[in-house]
Amino acid sequence: MSNYFSILTQQIAKHLKDIDVTESPLREFIEAVNKSYLHYETYNKQLEHSLTKSSEELLRANEEMHAVFKAIPDQLFHLDANSRVISYKSGKSSTYYLTAERLINQSLYDIMSKDVALKFDNAIKEVLRSKSALNFEFIVVHDRRIYYYEARMMMIKLNQVVVLVRDITERKQAEEQIAYLAYHDSLTGLPNNRLFKDRLNQGIAHAKRNNTQLAVLFLDLDRFKLINDTMGHGVGDQLLQATADRLIEGIRKTDSIGFSASALGSSVARLGGDEFTILLEDIEDSKTVTRVAERLIQIVARSVQLGDQEVYTSTSIGISIYPNDGTNAEMLLKNADAAMYHAKAQGRNTFQYYTAAMNEASVQQLILENNLRKALENHELCLHYQPQVSVTTGQLMGMEALIRWKHPEKGFISPSVFIPVAEETGLIMEIGEWVLKQACQQGASWAQLGYKQVPISVNLSAKQLREEKLTEMIAQVLVDTGMEAKYLGIELTESAIIVEPDMALSRLQSIKSLGIKLSLDDFGTGYSSLSYLKRFPIDTLKIDQAFIRDIKIDQEDAALVKAIIAMAHGLGMQVVAEGVEHQEQLEFLGANACDFIQGYLFSRPLPAEDIEQYLKKT
Repeated sequence: MSNYFSILTQQIAKHLKDIDVTESPLREFIEAVNKSYLHYETYNKQLEHSLTKSSEELLRANEEMHAVFKAIPDQLFHLDANSRVISYKSGKSSTYYLTAERLINQSLYDIMSKDVALKFDNAIKEVLRSKSALNFEFIVVHDRRIYYYEARMMMIKLNQVVVLVRDITERKQAEEQIAYLAYHDSLTGLPNNRLFKDRLNQGIAHAKRNNTQLAVLFLDLDRFKLINDTMGHGVGDQLLQATADRLIEGIRKTDSIGFSASALGSSVARLGGDEFTILLEDIEDSKTVTRVAERLIQIVARSVQLGDQEVYTSTSIGISIYPNDGTNAEMLLKNADAAMYHAKAQGRNTFQYYTAAMNEASVQQLILENNLRKALENHELCLHYQPQVSVTTGQLMGMEALIRWKHPEKGFISPSVFIPVAEETGLIMEIGEWVLKQACQQGASWAQLGYKQVPISVNLSAKQLREEKLTEMIAQVLVDTGMEAKYLGIELTESAIIVEPDMALSRLQSIKSLGIKLSLDDFGTGYSSLSYLKRFPIDTLKIDQAFIRDIKIDQEDAALVKAIIAMAHGLGMQVVAEGVEHQEQLEFLGANACDFIQGYLFSRPLPAEDIEQYLKKT
């Protein structure tokens, strides 16, 4: 076009070169042509620039759109009415085996499992029929993995649909994990309280329909808090995991035991802390449950190796039976729990069936706890002292301070009744410190009166032994009361030092450095070994009265007592025999070189004023 205007103006100029066009109308025509030419040139350049820019922008837009589509998580299927793939675009979540080359012009029945293809086929028919969008989910199994997908299908033509498909595998797995944690204990993997109650309710409904019985076992680990506090929560968690495995092992061994264990995954549950529950369905009779309980007690009592520590524990079990002990889950669990506490009161490491009297006992236990809290404030606690005398001379060589509780209404309450309550509630810390102060004050008072001083032994609880500032507290009590350290003895049981021996050794060495004598009480009833005895700075072994009681008629007890005395002397320790009540026992102990005796043969525990009569004679 530009050449046309150029030639035109040149021709006009050639033919009119001899004509004066200054005033002629042709001048206006020529100017108009030139002006049009200039305008066209400008327009043409602008158009060419615009077209070039538009092409670049369009190309850039296409690239951006492609990048955006690749970034979105959806796959795009374009399908006809016969489930054939017309076109396909992959999305961010596309599985690697889905490619356009593999899919286009293929029937879904040829590239997907039959059930998935059928699901798509039915969806296509429904969308084309209703002319509305449809959402659905499907699962693909590939290479031993399960993939979850969410699809949204809509019609785009009369016989065609488009489907947006998103991989929701991670979301589904997260939902399943959340659902699992809602019904399972995260530490042990066992069903939790919620799932167990659901299972129990189902079991009750089944038992009601079929006129059968079921049992609920409520288990609590003995001394778990002591292990957890002394050895750390990590060790405590390992012990809980080991216990869970053992309980499952115990329930799976159903040979010769008549009960249903078809749902083992929910038969054993962890309610929380160190509490476990077990459901036994279709039981034949109480003997069946007894055999299970006995087996579980044996399994839990086995030692557990946790790192370089060998840990011992046991379990107390309470049992309730449907329908005798309750007709709903809450009542059965409540009564099994009450029976478990009764088992603990019977000495632990045992089981008890629920009885109606246990509810009354629980009420009394709560009353006892409340009264004990007030006992210190109301000065209802006091100390009695039981003499320890030489086997050879009969002279007073020491005494043990024993706590007594004189209740204003019930009279004297046995320590075997209230000490376990004090340990359970934590009151033992306050009571233990009070006993130490009281005994030291009394010893210092007797010294000021000029009586011969003999060592006074005070019992130390396992909880007190775990107290980091125990040594400082004892040292301060000695300073405050004026008691000489060499006249104070500390008695501990085997169980107090066996749980965390390294901690116990360090604590006892620091106490020993004060000049205090250490005694191991109730020897023979726990888990002590020679290796442990050699490690600890023990001065005296006290043989438990259970071995002394039948020493003259039971050859095994007699042999054991002889061995303990010989062993203790070989380790440089003295020996005190507890519970000596008969002359024959004294003669046997004397013949076997026992150092001291303590028991009713010489004296029962006495209040301070009565002990003074003995002190005056020495």
